[in-house]
This record gives sequence, structure tokens and C-alpha cells, in this order.
Amino acid sequence: MPTINRRSLLRNGAILAAGGLLPGWAAADDSQPLRVWRYKGTIAYFLDDAGQAQAPYPLEWVDIAGGNLVLEALTSNSLDYAFMSEIPPIFASIAKAPLALIASYSGDNNKTGIVVKKNSGISQVSDLRGKRISYVRATNTHYLVLNMLRQNGLALSDVQAIPLPAQDGLSAFQNGHIDALVTGGISAIHAEANLDGVLLQSAEGYYSGNYLISTTRTALAKPGKRAAIGDFLLREKAAWDWIENHPEQWALRSETLTGIPRELYLQQFEQRSQPARIRPVEDAAIEAQQQVADVFYESGLIRQKVDVRPLWDKQFSELLSG
Repeated sequence: MPTINRRSLLRNGAILAAGGLLPGWAAADDSQPLRVWRYKGTIAYFLDDAGQAQAPYPLEWVDIAGGNLVLEALTSNSLDYAFMSEIPPIFASIAKAPLALIASYSGDNNKTGIVVKKNSGISQVSDLRGKRISYVRATNTHYLVLNMLRQNGLALSDVQAIPLPAQDGLSAFQNGHIDALVTGGISAIHAEANLDGVLLQSAEGYYSGNYLISTTRTALAKPGKRAAIGDFLLREKAAWDWIENHPEQWALRSETLTGIPRELYLQQFEQRSQPARIRPVEDAAIEAQQQVADVFYESGLIRQKVDVRPLWDKQFSELLSG
């Protein structure tokens, strides 16, 4: 795929003009960079490999852990663009934070689920009663454990819930400090290959697997930022397409970034349930997030019902569909 630059973006004039993007290039202020969240192993680390790193506006990487820290950075106007699970925007809605969800990401969901130790005697979800289970608070793993327990006749109060950061959860699982780990992707493969783990229950039927691209209403109100966001969406889309066509290079780069052997990344790629894609705003993604919000409310984790529809903004959807 050719590099997307200012000229190629502007060639989509009819699409961009509909969203009010074209004037943004003239109004862009080079002293105000687009601040993009970056975390080890995320797509930001592959933009250069994909030929997408040279943006026609300043880029500032915000290197913080995910989850609540990303949400705080967005709501405090310290961040303009982030990749996140379906959960943080639900809390943002309650807090009346000016978030805007402008696209979704769909990818592999095969290895997402609950991992337990081999020969642990835990053979079904109902066996988790009273067991120590780790997940990352306010992320997709939090929702997944809630929904899995709920659909198998249990509640979070029926287990020993131990919320931990992802890396700490892996360490606790390795050292036998927890009985089950809610995880996904390369972490689940690593737990199975190197930590004596086995997938107890996959996320299929319990979780959409969607991630969301988020910005703020404040950023969208600035023509220059809005134009840069549209351009960066196309760059991220192109980078995921590059990964689909260059798995060996992606796996090698991932090994360098995380220390996890490239063979495991190639295993993840070969066994993926579907290609990774950045998608325009679609009703199915909104409905999936609404299900998450409803489960959080019914489980008592939020005190009010949340309608997620106002969080979504379709102004870039034609651009992504092209």
C-alpha cells in the first residue's frame, strides 16, 4: 500500500469536505502536535515499517500504560488519539467527559479467555467458585470475567477477584499466586506455551473482541487537529494492512519489543480468527459496547444505565470505507 501523505488525503476531497476536514490543513498549527497514545507492541511501533511514519504534521507520542491512565489523559486534554477497549468510554460517559469514538478495531479473538494451570482440577467455569482470578480492572478482561461468570451461574463475589496490571497478572499466574488469569492474544499464548497454562474457556460468545479508536470533542473542534486525526486513522489502517501482508517482519519486530519469541507471534498470526482491521463506525460495534455497559450496570459496577450511542461520531466513516 502506498504511503498516505497530505496530497493523497486531500484527493479524497468529496469525502473529507463532508466532514469539514479540508479547511483544517490550511488552519493547522505546527506548534500543536497530534498527541497519540503509544504502548510497547502497539501499532505505533510499526508505522515506520509500514511506510506510514512521516506525517505532514508533528506527532507527539504519549507513553503511558493503558486503561484508566489513557482515559485520564484524554479527559485532561493531554492526549488526542488513543486505542482502547470498550470499557473506559463507558466510565467517561458517566463522568460527562467529552470523548468521541471514531472507529473500531476488530481482530483475533481465538486466544482471549480464561487460562488455568494444567492438571489444576478446574475443567469448567463453574469450578472457579472460590478460586483466585486475576484480570485488569476497567478493561475488556474485567467485562469478560463478569460475563463469563454471569452466564455460568456465578458472580464476581463468588470468586476471589484479584485485579492486577497485565504483566503482574502473568507473574502471579507463573508463581502460583492465582488460579486463573483472564487474558488474551500473545499473553494467553505465552501463558500456554511457557507457564503451564491451558485455555479453560474462550471468549467466543461472551465478548465481541472489539477495540475502539477514541479522541475528544475538544480535538475535533480544532480544524487542524481534526484533519490530522483523519490522516492518522488512514495511517493506522494502512499499518494493520501491512502486518497482514508481512507477518514475519511483524513477528520479528514484536519479539524485539517484548522479548516474547517470534514463533509465538507467528502462531498467533496463523491461528487468528480474522484479519486485523480498522473499521468505520458500525451499528454492530455500538450494540456490542451497549451490551458491555448493560452487564456493568446489572453487575453493580456502575450506578446508572449508560446509553453509549452519543459517544460515537461517524464523521470519519466514509473516509475509512473508501
